[in-house]
Amino acid sequence: MDMSKHIPWDTVIVGDTLGPIEYVVDKEAVEQYCDDWKDPNPIYLEDSPFGGPVVPPAFRAGLDSFRLLATKFDSHATVGVKTEHQYINPAKIGKRLITTGKIADKYIKRGIEYVVIEYSLVDEDGVEIRRSVDHIALSVERVTDS
Repeated sequence: MDMSKHIPWDTVIVGDTLGPIEYVVDKEAVEQYCDDWKDPNPIYLEDSPFGGPVVPPAFRAGLDSFRLLATKFDSHATVGVKTEHQYINPAKIGKRLITTGKIADKYIKRGIEYVVIEYSLVDEDGVEIRRSVDHIALSVERVTDS
């Protein structure tokens, strides 16, 4: 009954941990992001009330769940279908950011297999930046009873 060729349904275990993934957001990456999104907000590029420029809140928000899933599975054929983010603190440019998560749920809806990833982003000092929940379709092929 499995349809995902890359992530077999029975290998997805609710409660399994994912990650960590780590990266440093430098000034050039923020400048490129702001240019791409046509958002030259000075708090990202010059100064902010938080003591220097900060990383835009949505920076990589849509990518981290896929990268987490890829720490355990071949996630290249997956599709994001729903996302929720709670922004707690701004991330400072130049800080190492660490994302960890877990498989919170899995379900089949209208014949499509989904996994739910809950994850959080903290900086190198342990300051919580963001909490997120993403629903990801494991395949766009429908499950059949063959």
